[in-house]
Amino acid sequence: MDRLERREAEDRAFKQRLQQDPDSGRFTEPRSWWARTSDEVAAWFGNPDALRRRQRDEAVGDHSGKGPAATIDEDERIVAEVSRQLTNDRMLDASRVAVACKDRAVMLTGEVTTSADSARAESIAAACGGVDSVENRLTIA
Repeated sequence: MDRLERREAEDRAFKQRLQQDPDSGRFTEPRSWWARTSDEVAAWFGNPDALRRRQRDEAVGDHSGKGPAATIDEDERIVAEVSRQLTNDRMLDASRVAVACKDRAVMLTGEVTTSADSARAESIAAACGGVDSVENRLTIA
């Protein structure tokens, strides 16, 4: 049995398994290293069946940790991160603090109780990833 017949037999077996159990096609055991490598080379030379098998090999496996491509603006991400860090700080009441960001420069506005709270909020904002500068416009109430 030559390679082409063997691949066609693999395809027939796969299609038969898929008809019996539709969920079996996605997470089946991966093919051998040699079969995958042979199809990789054959796909380079335009073999459409080999290309299809390579695409099927790509779909098989563990895809945990692969989420959708996010199109979150960097400034929005920084505002969310600074806000989360200010909220999680136990020593700071940030309920009257507003956070804004433009071109990675954070601006804190609003009211805090003490000047130590103002300095703490500024240091928390500066410690967040992606922040280039912090403008502290917090007032002491």
